[in-house]
Order: sequence, then structure tokens, then C-alpha cells
Amino acid sequence: MSTTIPAPSWQAVLEQTRQYNAARPAGHDLRPLWRAEAFGRYADQPEPIVRARAFEAVLDAVELTGYAGERIVGSRAGFCGPLPADVDEEAYRQALAEHAARGQRDFWAGFDHTLADYPTLLAEGIEGLLARVAESARAHTAPAEWATLEGMRISLEAFSRFIARHEALAGDDPALAEALRHISRHPPRSFAEALQLVWLTHIAFVSEGRAHNALGRLDQWAWPFYEADLAAGRLTREDALELLCHLWARIEELGEVTNICIGGLKPDGTDATNELSYLCLEATARVLSPHTNLSARFHDGSGRRFHRACFECIRTGVGFPAIFNDHVLQAGLEEIGIPPADARDACMVGCIETMLPGRQPAWSDSRFNTPRYLQPALQRLAQEAEPTFDRLLELLSEEIRAALAEHAAGVSRYIARFPVERFPDPFLSALTRDCIGRARDVNDGGALYGRLHGIAIMGLATLADSLSAVRALVFEQRAVELPTLLEALAADFVGHEPLRRQLLERAPKYGNDEPAVDTLAAWVVRMTSDACLEHTLPGGGRFVSAMAANVQNISAGREVGATPDGRRAGEPLSDAASPAFGRDRKGPTAFLQSVAVPDYRRVLTGTVINMKFEPQFFQGDDGAQRFEALTRFFVERRIPQLQFNFTGQETLEQAQAHPEQFGHLVVRVSGFSAYFTRLSREVQADVIRRRAHR
Repeated sequence: MSTTIPAPSWQAVLEQTRQYNAARPAGHDLRPLWRAEAFGRYADQPEPIVRARAFEAVLDAVELTGYAGERIVGSRAGFCGPLPADVDEEAYRQALAEHAARGQRDFWAGFDHTLADYPTLLAEGIEGLLARVAESARAHTAPAEWATLEGMRISLEAFSRFIARHEALAGDDPALAEALRHISRHPPRSFAEALQLVWLTHIAFVSEGRAHNALGRLDQWAWPFYEADLAAGRLTREDALELLCHLWARIEELGEVTNICIGGLKPDGTDATNELSYLCLEATARVLSPHTNLSARFHDGSGRRFHRACFECIRTGVGFPAIFNDHVLQAGLEEIGIPPADARDACMVGCIETMLPGRQPAWSDSRFNTPRYLQPALQRLAQEAEPTFDRLLELLSEEIRAALAEHAAGVSRYIARFPVERFPDPFLSALTRDCIGRARDVNDGGALYGRLHGIAIMGLATLADSLSAVRALVFEQRAVELPTLLEALAADFVGHEPLRRQLLERAPKYGNDEPAVDTLAAWVVRMTSDACLEHTLPGGGRFVSAMAANVQNISAGREVGATPDGRRAGEPLSDAASPAFGRDRKGPTAFLQSVAVPDYRRVLTGTVINMKFEPQFFQGDDGAQRFEALTRFFVERRIPQLQFNFTGQETLEQAQAHPEQFGHLVVRVSGFSAYFTRLSREVQADVIRRRAHR
């Protein structure tokens, strides 16, 4: 059964998706019900086949939903709804129990935050992948290999039928109907067909419960289709932009962070920026959805037009694109053994996480509360006969390295709870190089490269400012004895307010071009990234560091007592790799000089550095030139990443006070954008606290 909702254009589709998300009807998640039935029916089969049949059951049973007039079909709406007439609540609860007993990978075990090998899928189509499976099966005849390949075959056939079923949504659009029939088996022939196939692949991932998946380097995998259509007169630039806006509207319905990467270098080292890069920016500026998490890769050869176009999109206030430095990212990937051509082809998944598209198992990460380990290091230092600042750094390094080793061991133990023989991943394996050729699951050595698990190092500026204060007041100025400082920290500065003011005012703070503290931030980055790289994951892959926190800097702050930077117990930590709130007092140039000091080449999973500006700072052509100077400095000084809020402080405060008037206000949070009024009060406060440069 199919339902149709009237919608004549991408603007109307966008409005309908927003209405759907705002008043999503109550219902049951039907996917566990369908999967549980398949688990029972095929219980005697090898596990890859059971999992593939469960995937098939969902795609065969889901009710398809579409919008009249849409040009890109594929929705998540049908996965939730009323129970079938022959299933009561008790039967549903029983199915949930059976589904839970079978288990499923989750984010920490490498399930979502992923994407397919889209270039191969688009070049060969589902029929081509099935031919690869058949060829591999002739060469790999061991039972485990046969079961792995059979699971891939079943998944691809189910996906093919799922695409073909969408013909019912084409309505009176015979071209769309014919396109869906074609791509259900064969490679796409046009830009529109390429977008459609990729989007339905994305929805198939959603059918499995995967979240925050990426579309990868859209301006690269879609470029041959766009170029051919344009040359043949089958497509205009404006029509291509319209199609992208339709795709962006579908992403809005999904309601999740969907990363799209543009620009950067090609595998051969030349500039990858093309007309589709600019169309993606224009679509983002038109649709203004917080969920199209656009990432722009810059390098020394990025042209002035690209710098300017990124600025024009950012100053809409949507917070996109976040900008990334190819020279930092590529160098780090090569250092851990990734060949240059593949390192240059990296993209981002989720917020800012590094991924080699279609060549790795799904991404996973965890958070590490770095400032927690300063207090025990200070206490150990106080027991020594001749304490020195250098000795404090040694003790802090020992505390952090020991805790990171324990953290990595805990992650490894958790991942080991999901052995591949019980938790295979046939659909993602079929779409990952070179699982088919190796006849191995994506989590069992089938992918070209091993898994990366990012350990997000939180509270960089909190820790750097704290070390700066200890060095300045305890060891250089001799303004306070170490026992007195420890007493003040234990009391959360109650009765020690003059000392707290000294800590805040008489020591350099990160973000102000002060070498004394900037070099401490660099020490923290180097020490923690090196420590992460010392550990490997079970079954291949490795731990790598990230300088990010999402919004967990708030909850992490509740775990940490008062710190020597003057922060009180329980207050949020500094945001990701950014300076602490309000302490970057010398303007944006000093801010950039500071964040350029740490060497981020070994922080392989991503860095988040937030900058906030009053919108007047970048008005008109002068503002555009000012921003280009900023982004060129960013590239030249090898700053790893920057992202921007251009929403004025007064607007944010009004939106917090009168949310009903600002329902569509989008802000950059930390690695992602969101509707401001839908954020929790404490996250809103976190965004407002950041210094707005003028």
C-alpha cells in the first residue's frame, strides 16, 4: 500500500517534512516486528543469511510514503505506524523480546555513522554487484565464505525490489517511474537517477536502524552524471539545483545529521572543486535545514570563488559549511599507513569524523574527560619534596596515559561482545570495498582498511588554562602555595574568592595569542594524540584522538570539581578545541593565532573549533574579503577545522526568551547545527556563552 501527500515543489516538500517531524504520529516501530518474524523463520540458517533475511523482511513489508510532485522518493515514515490487524500488543512485546535477544550492533560497536562505496555502486549498479558476488562465490567455497556471500546476495536482491516498489510513488511522472525501474537493477544513466539511487541506499541504511550516516563526496560521485547531462542538453544548472533542493528536503524529513562533503583534493592531488560544489552550497543556503551537515575541504589551491561561495552560505546563519584543512587531515592519515590517493579521498560522517568512504567499517567514538586527571596529578605533586611545573606535566601525562589505556581496554572489551559470527553486516558489506572480493564481512577483514575508533579529548582549553594558572601563580609569581590552591579547589573557591580572581586575571588564557598558554595546549594535543595511537582495536583497526565534545562538555563538567583556571565545580568544560567561553578577549586574529599552534596532524578523527561573530562583522563586500583573509590564514597555518555562528547575540537571547517567534532559527552547536529553540536550555546557554567577535 502507498500513500501520497500533495506537494508541488521542493519548498512544499520541505514544509511537509517539517510538519511531519513536528507532529509525527504516534505509532510502533515496526522494524523489530518484521525482523523477529524472519529470525524465527530462518533460525536454522547461518547468521549472515538470517540477518540478510531480516533486512529483506523490513524492505518487503514497509509501507511506502511519498509526496506528490516530489522528484526524489524515499521516506522513513513507513517504518513507524499502527500494528497490523493480526498483531496485538502482547504479540508485539513478544516480538520485541525476540528481537532484543538476537541483538544488534550499536554505534559503539561500529554500526551507524557510515556510508556506502557510492562510486562503485553508481558505476556498476546492483546487477554489477550481484555479478561480483557470483564471481567471488565461484572462488570462495568454504561454508563461512559461502554464507557471507549469500547474505550479501539476499540483501542486494531485497534492495533491488525495494527500489522497484517505489515506482508506485511516481504518480503521473512516467520518467520517474521508468528511472526507478532502471536503477533497481542497472547503473544510473543521469544525474537525477544517481541522486535517487544514493538516497534510497541511505533509506535502506535507515531501515536497519543506522543513524547519522553520510552522503560522502557528492560533488565527486555525482559529477560525471551532471557533466554528461549538461553536455547532452538533458539538464540545466537550475534544474540540477532544484534536484539537490529536493534531496536536501528529504534529509530534513530524516531529522538526523547527514554529512555531505565538497571540495578538497582529488586522489591525483589536483583540485576537486567543481560546479556541483557550488550547487551544494546554493542548495544549502536555499533550504536552510540544520540536518544537511555540509563540510568543505580546503587546500592551498582552493580558488577564490570557493572561499567566497562558502562565506555566502555561512553568513545565512545556517552554520554550514564547516571548513576542513586537507593538509592536516591527509598528513595524519598517511602517517598511519593510508596511501596518499585514498587519504585525499576522505570525507566526514556524523559531525566531523574522518571516514575513508566505502573502504572501512562503520565509525565509532567515545568521550574522555581529560581535566579529571589534573586534580590527582596536583595531589601527587604536593607530596613531593621539591615540586616543579615540569614534574606536574610528567605526573599529568602519567595519569592521562593510564586512564586512556583503561578507556581503550574498556572499548575493546565492549566491541568484543559483538563477534562477527553472531553480528554480521551483509548489506553494508556488499557496499564496502573489498568485502565481496574477499568473501568476508565488513567487520571481519573484508574492508580495505580497519576500523577507527575516535577518543574525543574533552576540555582542551580548561586544561591548558588551568596549567597556565598553576605555572604563573604557583611557580613563577609565587602568589600562592600549592597546598593553599588545593584547599581552594576542594572548597570550590568558597572563602577563596580573591584567589579565584587572581587565577582568572593574572595568568594567560588560551585564545589570545599568548605563547605561554598556547604551547601548553599544544602539549596536551600532542600527548593525548600520541597516547591514543599506542592502542589497537581487536580484529584490526586502531584508536585515534579527536578534539571534540559534541555537547558533552556540559555533562563532563558535572564530573569535575573546581579547576585552577577559576572554573567552579560542575560548570561546563571548554567547548571541544575552542578557547574557554569568553576568555578569547583579543579578537579573531589572536584567536586564530592561538588555535594554529597545536599540531593536529595526529588527531585523525576530527577537530571542532567554534568561532562566533556578530553578523555586522562580515557585511557587504568588505566583509566577504575579511572572511576570505580568515579562511586563507586557516589554510596557510594548517588549522585543522573551523565552524561559525553568524547569529547575533541579541537574536539568540530573544529566541531563548520568545521561542515561539524563532521556530526556524538555526545555529551551529558543536560539529552540527540545530534549530535553536529545540535545544535544551543548558545547550542554548552554552552557545550564548561563546564570545561573539565584533
